[in-house]
This record gives sequence, structure tokens and C-alpha cells, in this order.
Amino acid sequence: MGFNIFKWLTRKTEDEQTQTGTRVPVKDFMDNDSSADLPGVEYYLQRMAFWTIVRKIGSAVASVEWETYRRGSSVKAKEYWSWNFEPNPNQSAEEFFRKLIGELFLNGEALVVEIGPGYRYVADSFNVVQKLNGDEYQNVIAYGQNINRNFSAKEVLHFTYDGVRLKQVMASVAGAQGRLIKSASSAYIRNQGTRGVLRIDELAEADSDFDETYDDLVNDKFKKYFTAENAVLPLFKGYEFDTQESTGGSTKSSLSGTRDIRSMYDDIIDLTAQAMGVPASIVNSKKVEKDDFSHFLTATIMPLVKMIAEEINRKMFGSGLVYAGTYVSPNYSNIKYTDLFDIADPIDKLIGSGTFSINDIRQRLGFDAIEEDWAKQHWMTKNYSPAPELLAGLENPEGKEDTENE
Repeated sequence: MGFNIFKWLTRKTEDEQTQTGTRVPVKDFMDNDSSADLPGVEYYLQRMAFWTIVRKIGSAVASVEWETYRRGSSVKAKEYWSWNFEPNPNQSAEEFFRKLIGELFLNGEALVVEIGPGYRYVADSFNVVQKLNGDEYQNVIAYGQNINRNFSAKEVLHFTYDGVRLKQVMASVAGAQGRLIKSASSAYIRNQGTRGVLRIDELAEADSDFDETYDDLVNDKFKKYFTAENAVLPLFKGYEFDTQESTGGSTKSSLSGTRDIRSMYDDIIDLTAQAMGVPASIVNSKKVEKDDFSHFLTATIMPLVKMIAEEINRKMFGSGLVYAGTYVSPNYSNIKYTDLFDIADPIDKLIGSGTFSINDIRQRLGFDAIEEDWAKQHWMTKNYSPAPELLAGLENPEGKEDTENE
């Protein structure tokens, strides 16, 4: 039997969608004008590729530690818990940010509203009434429920992302690759099937019950014969069946066919990743080079996080509090796994130069702080000296006293 590429794609797509852990609106990028005409396999390819990459971006953004400051000092209060662990009773921070990133790429914008005692949700849908003194947000639906109130611009976090062109590119890529995969899978199924020639003599055709006999043989008995592991095919007088050898029935050609189909699917993932600004190696986790990760962090993740941080600070705190040292700041150190032995020398320099205390370094590495005064202090190695002293030493290398004016 042939490999059912359509069933496989449908199953994989449902798995990818479930793993995002978010409530996605029924109307998404598959329903807009850029992809409304995508048939069957192209539809599932686009959907699967999109959510695979969104999960990567969303997980990276969720790995950012949102540090909260009050009057210039780092604190872990209510806002810290909300942004890093639980924005609402129904979602973890990772689920929340995956939903936020998904909406940004799906619709080019995302809205976060506060409901109840500090519960933040990403809206499923909303309408905007533009006003010079601040937009108004109406018909807000969040977590599948109508909020039944309007929000002012100061009450929401509104993020925008230019995704119109992205949707068009993804639809084009999915359409082209989908047609190739459909053609390859059809050829593969044909090559793996059994063919033959059914010969019927004139006497058999002259029987009064020929039509019923022929229909039963072709549509029932042949089907069972070709699909069963062990079977016997009864043939009446006047019927003769000869099998023909398949052109692609060898094990080697079977493997080649499935690899070609898989290769085409990998192509659509890679091309979609490029359209979304993500290196292909990050998506397929194959040979992730340092430059690839640096590009992913600086060109994709950091701009998104910067946009989120700016909206939080300007809406939740405002200029007065931000200038006074009360704000939210992203820390990217948790995004990439770090081997402590690889960064031992940099840690030594950061502590020895007085840049960080021992507890500063421990906290950035994910370890608990040490409740000792020496762990909170800033240290400097003895070879560090003030610039004037170093200059004085160069002018008087032997440390002799200046006696010219005595």
C-alpha cells in the first residue's frame, strides 16, 4: 500500500497546533486572501510550518527573564511573578508568550488586556477606533469570552508587526511546494501499487449476469486481494488475470520516494523560516552554528522583546516612574544553555573587574544567591589601579621622589 501523505500531514498539523498550548482564533492566516485558495496539502503544509516556527520564537521570548526595578533596585514583586511565571490563572508565561507571538505573526498585531485583579490575557479578536488623543478598543474577546467593555489606549498593551507581506510569501511557498509534494506522493503511490491485465473472453461477456459479476470482481474481490497479507483470488471461466511488475517496487526506490517527499517538506520549513526571519538550523535543530544563533537572537528575538518591554514601560509605568528607576528590563541570559566551564574565565574577569558581585553572577546563571556579605560586595584584583596612579608610575617608574624643586 502507498504512503498516505495527506493523512500524515493532517495528523502532524493537529499535533503541532495542540503543542502550542494556546487558543487560536478560527480565522487565522489560512482564511485570509493570501491563502484562501490553498487546497488540501498546501493548507496543511503552511499551517504546520508556521506553528513549528512560532513555537521556536515563542519559547525563546518566554525564556527571557523580565527583571523588575523599583527606584533603581532589582525587586521580585507582583509584576515579576506575572511576567515570568503566571500572567493569568489559565496560562503559564510560556503559553502566554506563544499566544502573543502567534497573534503578531498571524494578524500583524496583538492586544493584551488586563481583566480582574491583574490577570493579563492576549485578545483573540478586537476592533480599534482610532482617535488622536488615544485609540479605543471595542468588541474585545479574550480566552474565548466577550469582555463586554471598551478599553482606552492607556489600559491595553498593543503590539504591531508588519506581517502582510509575510502571509503572502508563506502562501506562495506553501502553494509551490505543496504541488510538488502532491505530485511526488502520487507518483510514489503509483509506483508501489500492483498492476495487472484482466482478460475477458467473448463468451463471458455474453453472460446475462456479466455486469454484476464484473462489478463484484473488480470493486470487491480485487480490492481485498491487493490489500490482504494473504489472499486467494477466485476467477471464473472466461476470466484471466496477469500481474505486471511495478517500475518502482524495489526497497531502494521506496526509500528514495519517501525521502524525496520528506526533503520537499523540509524545504517548505526552511523557506518559511527565512520569511519569518529565523535561520533554518534553529528550526530543524541541525548543525546550529554560533552565527545562526546570534542572528536569531539579535535579528528576531531582541527586536520583539524590545517592542514588548517598551510597551510595558510606557503604558504601565510612564516617563515619571521610568526616569525614577521603576521599570521592566529584559535579561536574555536564559535563552541559550551555557556550559560553566566555557565561561569560567569571563566570569573571573567580570567579578575581578568589579562589574558584578558574586551573587549577581550566580543569579544570572540561575543559582541561588549566597546570604553572606562578601557575596554581595564588588571585588577588584590588585592589578587594577586608578588611571592617575598608573600615569604617575609611568613617569616615575622606579618610585623615586621628585627632588628637582627641593
